[in-house]
Amino acid sequence: MGSNNHTPLYERRLQIKHFFEDRQTNQTRRTWLEVQLNMPEQTPEGWVNDGKIRLSLGEDRDVKGAFLLSVDEAMRLAKSLQLAIEDHEVEKARLWRS
Repeated sequence: MGSNNHTPLYERRLQIKHFFEDRQTNQTRRTWLEVQLNMPEQTPEGWVNDGKIRLSLGEDRDVKGAFLLSVDEAMRLAKSLQLAIEDHEVEKARLWRS
């Protein structure tokens, strides 16, 4: 097997920031979620390697955790979020009508 000496390049696709007041310090704090994409690549032999999706979670400037997802895993996550949002909106509409 050949070694792959290059670091995967990830490009930022989305960053969501959430600001809140820390009750213990009375300071404004920030948490964030970042979605990054590593595009698929073709090997010198002609094979195509899948890219990856990286989700990073952080607080202020520090990364607290990261998930590296395959494209299939990212698609399942996106579908799950979509279904949760749809369920939420249906229930909200039902409550407004009652």
